[in-house]
Amino acid sequence: MIRRMTFIKMQGAGTAFTLTAALLLGACAPLPQQSDADAAAAASAASAAQAAQAAPRPAAPPAAPGEQRIMVGTANGYHLMIKTTPPPQVCDGDAFADGVRYGYALTWNRLVGEDMRNGGKAKRKFDASAVHSQDDQYKIQWDGKERVNACASDGYLVGRVVGTHLAGVDMRGGKPS
Repeated sequence: MIRRMTFIKMQGAGTAFTLTAALLLGACAPLPQQSDADAAAAASAASAAQAAQAAPRPAAPPAAPGEQRIMVGTANGYHLMIKTTPPPQVCDGDAFADGVRYGYALTWNRLVGEDMRNGGKAKRKFDASAVHSQDDQYKIQWDGKERVNACASDGYLVGRVVGTHLAGVDMRGGKPS
């Protein structure tokens, strides 16, 4: 079996981040292969679901294909909407979003604290009581020699890396390191 490594280059990502993401994604379980019939059925179901949801919603700005909008923070506290596209290897979008939320909020709060200690001006922080690690929920579970939650575990881990990176970029005003 030949395993193909895919390197992901995100805008503003440094070499260390790209290498880390490649190593994390290289450790992922092989992606399931879809047959043409499965792909056609999934596409048909997705278009039907989109048609059913499109009517009652107000018009929103168009999103890039595969883009996720992830709310970080709480509705009653500091919060913001992050737009990101999960790497193609991520097969659990909800776990990825949970990882992005945690990685972003944790890193943002740490960077704000460091900036304030160094004489920077105060920025809003996420409510610390709302920043929860979900490491226990997404820890790797084994059934003999197989990981039974590979998609969720890998998606959460990759999301944490992406969230951490995005928080650093946003702290620097959108300037990559």
